[in-house]
Amino acid sequence: MHQMTPKNTFIYTLLDAILFECAGNSGTDDNHYHLSDLANAFGHARQMLLETPLPSSDDIPDYIHELALDTTSGLRSAWSSLCDHSPFPYKVPVKSRFGDKRGVYDYIYLPPLSSRQVNEFLHSYAEFVPSEYQDEIAAVVYYLRANCWTNQKGSGGHACYLADGSLGVAKYSKEHNDKKQQKMAQIRARDAEQQKVLIQLRQQQEEERVEKEKAEKKKAEKKKAEKEKVRQEKARKEAAAAAEKQELELDSDGWVDVQFAQMQRIQEQIDEARYRSINQYMDQLKLLAATAGTRRNVEMLRQALETLLRRHHLQPHAEVCLFGSFESGLSTLTSDADFTVLNFRDLGREPIHELASNLHTSGWGPIKTIATARVPIVSFTGHGIRCDMSINQPMGVFNSQLIHAYQRIDPRFLTIWFGLRTLADKHGILGGSTGYLSSYALTMMLIVFLQDVTTPPILPKLQQQSTDRMISRMIDGYDCAFDKEPRNYTALAARNTKLAGQLLTEFCMYFGYTFNYATREVNPRLGVIRHRSVSPPPRSRRDSRPKDWQMLVLDPFITNRNVAGNCRAAHVHDIQQCFRSAYIAITKGKIDKAFKR
Repeated sequence: MHQMTPKNTFIYTLLDAILFECAGNSGTDDNHYHLSDLANAFGHARQMLLETPLPSSDDIPDYIHELALDTTSGLRSAWSSLCDHSPFPYKVPVKSRFGDKRGVYDYIYLPPLSSRQVNEFLHSYAEFVPSEYQDEIAAVVYYLRANCWTNQKGSGGHACYLADGSLGVAKYSKEHNDKKQQKMAQIRARDAEQQKVLIQLRQQQEEERVEKEKAEKKKAEKKKAEKEKVRQEKARKEAAAAAEKQELELDSDGWVDVQFAQMQRIQEQIDEARYRSINQYMDQLKLLAATAGTRRNVEMLRQALETLLRRHHLQPHAEVCLFGSFESGLSTLTSDADFTVLNFRDLGREPIHELASNLHTSGWGPIKTIATARVPIVSFTGHGIRCDMSINQPMGVFNSQLIHAYQRIDPRFLTIWFGLRTLADKHGILGGSTGYLSSYALTMMLIVFLQDVTTPPILPKLQQQSTDRMISRMIDGYDCAFDKEPRNYTALAARNTKLAGQLLTEFCMYFGYTFNYATREVNPRLGVIRHRSVSPPPRSRRDSRPKDWQMLVLDPFITNRNVAGNCRAAHVHDIQQCFRSAYIAITKGKIDKAFKR
């Protein structure tokens, strides 16, 4: 019974409904429910289905008889496999007990359900039980209440007429659950609209706050500039006096050293004020990050999709994994959720179309299938969140987990990332599909910058640690091992005390003026920037991608993959110019110009 079939699905659903009814009536007989009584319930259900065959379950009576579910011994034998697929709120193992009259008997323990467990069960029933079974389950439960549990009220709830004119328990019926699903959809739509309004309100409040701060900042900067002018003049006079005083004691070299130290101290104070201003702006940009509530909704959505594929679509071993920005920790309020399905079974048709069909028949939508992409995907909306789902793409999961490990080492990473992403977006250089930089390529550049360019380094080389720190992982012949314990490296990061604003400025200076785009590579696997080690593969005449790589940013796992391979010569010039103009604007204190705000 491990293989999912329509007959199995009906049996699992019927068992859940029976347990739910019995738990709703528990409180008598010390909350013990005899297995023989459960077998009797299956026997009554079989008798009803024999007397009144239902459209989608005409073979169920034979199946109940085949598995001997109407006998105590048959139920005990099949119990473990039945419970493997049950969403009942708690485990119900079969136990044995000595009774006064029956001797030793088998039973299951059914304490009453809490209101939360009741709501979760009915929600799961409405969302995941195939609609063609719901009226039939409603009819069977009504029959059991009338003919099997004559002294019990079950879980309560009134009766209703079903679509075929027969009687059933309303809360199990298709009409009831269709309305429930519609109401849930309306609630989700309302929540999405409320979230949209909330985002707009937050943005409006943020704009007002930024405008207010800009006005206050200009006023404070003017006042500070006046003070600084006075202080510099005072410092100049003091330096002149000190130089005059030491003139007889110092030679010309010594006088130059004193003057240089004085100028350096003044410049450090100016730089500190400038970087603090940039840092405040980048902290504001972090408000664009996805909220904890959104991240929880994405995780609940992942669990729901995995349950759906396992229980109702012949995919008992399917594993739905999250990757992309929600997995790496770089998601924003408007980010899509990226999923991939591992262990997806081949059922005889194109897998991506099979997946799209599974989602469509289960009520998700609207569904859009992009089967001709390099990685085929299915796009849809779930719980108000835009989603893309692919099949068997574990490399994307590990890429995202690697980025997540790096960004957890030091909080400045996330601050710099949001500043860098905004900078690239405002200057029009963000977009891998348009021949510019993808977010992924920009992230790799930031990681290697913090590994190899900053002094002292802030990030370690997680893929170059000792073997005892890493778990070996091989995907398609590529070594995907890395140290996933960021706690090992927080002390290393703390040695560098630069503000995030200063690090962003240095990033712009390096990739605007120092980095040679034509001869150097960004290598995150080794954590270095070095002379190119990889050449582009041959291109066919029909291949629209550049024949030569104008910029080389390597993937951390697929060692010959250039994640910036789509960048064209003119676009690389734009990228370099973006960093140059941002650097010049920042060093002049013109934050608005640097970020084009």
